[in-house]
Amino acid sequence: MMPEQLLGVSGMPLQIAYLLVGVGLLWIGADLLVKNASQFATAVGVSPIIVGLSVVSLGTSAPELVVSLMAAFKHSAGLSIGNIIGSNIANIGLILGVGAIITPLNVEKSWVKREVPFMIGVTLVFSFIAYRGYELNQLDGVVLLGLMVAFMYYLARYARKEMNEFKEIQRELLHQDSPDVQVVSVMKKLGYLLGALLGLGILILGSNITVNSGKTLAVMLGVSDMIIGLTLIAIGTSLPELATTIVGAIRKETDIVVGNVIGSNIFNLLLIGGVVAIIHPVAIQKNLFFINIPMLIFTSLIVLPIMRIKLNIQRYEGFFLLALYVLFIYLTFRV
Repeated sequence: MMPEQLLGVSGMPLQIAYLLVGVGLLWIGADLLVKNASQFATAVGVSPIIVGLSVVSLGTSAPELVVSLMAAFKHSAGLSIGNIIGSNIANIGLILGVGAIITPLNVEKSWVKREVPFMIGVTLVFSFIAYRGYELNQLDGVVLLGLMVAFMYYLARYARKEMNEFKEIQRELLHQDSPDVQVVSVMKKLGYLLGALLGLGILILGSNITVNSGKTLAVMLGVSDMIIGLTLIAIGTSLPELATTIVGAIRKETDIVVGNVIGSNIFNLLLIGGVVAIIHPVAIQKNLFFINIPMLIFTSLIVLPIMRIKLNIQRYEGFFLLALYVLFIYLTFRV
């Protein structure tokens, strides 16, 4: 419920004010999240890509999770699947595209060998399961959640390896009385983590206010429910990723930007898709296989050669990804 409903106050100027407040909270939350997540990664010796793949991406996927779970419990699981597919396409086309336009996104060779192929594999598995019987049943949900557990195990194992290597380097530097050694206290590490979580909370709050006020404004302006659903719900649930990407790109924290997108796409398909299928089997509409799922597969596949060629995503490639997303929106409205 919006605050003006509680107070009995309404009107377009107030909705515009809420919209501005929501956007402001998005910016503040994203700035806190990116800054503290980066500092936390440095303090504990974990690469920013791992933080982006785990804490940041799981947190920014929260709106998709909430929307999809609410839809599933209301027996509208089809909306959940549409939200997952639309959000993943937006993550690559809109969000990764915008990030690359702001600043070229550097890519580690290891990502091209591990994380990106895993995202592509997950996308293909999800699409195959959906196509096989035009539904996601509870067994499919268990399979997806099993893959999710495997992914989390990989992240935990890789993070532990990095932390052990970091501690070993720290011990050697301390033994040598090196001036390069920097020991960060436990309280400071905890402060960075809490700062990142606070930023994430503000980010999600800002996203909620922005979407609700935007929807109210759209209704006031006479925009149809279909247009609201195709735009505000799909893009609105991706606002945390978008805000995090913009701030991360401006701060040159490209590891967090790329990790956030890859991780969010994996979490959306495995965690959200799996949980929704277990709550309520989902019938997949055949028309999704004309545009939505082919575009989901194509956008996931195209990222690999783009990243592999120069180990970065250039601005012109960002414009290409953004153009793909615009094409997707156009085709969605046309069909």
